[in-house]
Amino acid sequence: MATTIVGIFDDYTEAQAAVKALSGAGVKQGDIHIARNEPAGKSYTTYGGPNSKDYTSGTGIGASIENFFSNLFGANDDPAIRRESDIYAESVRRGSVAVAVNVEENMVDTAADILNRNGAVDIDRRAAQYRAAGYKNYDAKAPLYNAEQSQTEVKNYAGQGEVALPVIEEQLNIGKRVVQGGGVRVHTRVTERPVEEQVTLREENVTVNRRPVDREVSDADMKNFKEGDFTVTTQAEEAVVGKTSRVVEEVVVGKKVTEREETIRDTVRRTDVEVDEINAATDELQSRKARNS
Repeated sequence: MATTIVGIFDDYTEAQAAVKALSGAGVKQGDIHIARNEPAGKSYTTYGGPNSKDYTSGTGIGASIENFFSNLFGANDDPAIRRESDIYAESVRRGSVAVAVNVEENMVDTAADILNRNGAVDIDRRAAQYRAAGYKNYDAKAPLYNAEQSQTEVKNYAGQGEVALPVIEEQLNIGKRVVQGGGVRVHTRVTERPVEEQVTLREENVTVNRRPVDREVSDADMKNFKEGDFTVTTQAEEAVVGKTSRVVEEVVVGKKVTEREETIRDTVRRTDVEVDEINAATDELQSRKARNS
């Protein structure tokens, strides 16, 4: 029962080294296939051995690449296999080199190890990089990358060899603001109240008393023995009311500042990234083996 293993290389020299190592390990030349696009813009596919087949039929270079992987995986409506085939085709369109090898069960681990040791990229990571840059599905009508674009692609992806997963963590920022609290409003008004005070007033009155006398007339009496008027005036005190204003009390309105401790409780979110190690030489390829069996 044959299993198809595919390795994607960013360097054609590494792909050739993998092919040489596979041949040295006993894999038949006719079971090793290479697909790539040349800088000149034409599809370039090689199939070694007398049993090679031409899978480049189609309506363009993009269709030729698509046909290459369709024939490798066979007619299959499984969406997962279709997505995997599309990623391989997209990698070749962007300038990578695909090495596909058909091996029996006893050679699966050896072939996978050879591809990995010679620089095969992590296709799951590469797919994540493509999607992060906006890739959705393989488009057979899309133009092939030229040499400059391919080099840029290698620099951006293969050169980095990593995918940056942002770890986002919310932080609680507590500030202070002044809000209107309580207060007092002060009103002033004038009121009237009755008051009462005691005052002593003097008053003069004229009194006339007649008293009988019997004595000799003196010279003084003779001087007054004539007609005339005699006026006696009287004086009296009256109350005079006046008002004066005096400050008798002050109402002081002020503010005092106090401090209090308040505990703020809330929730913040954080991105936690869990990393599971995948043995590319066994687990991933065994799943492909199961799909091709």
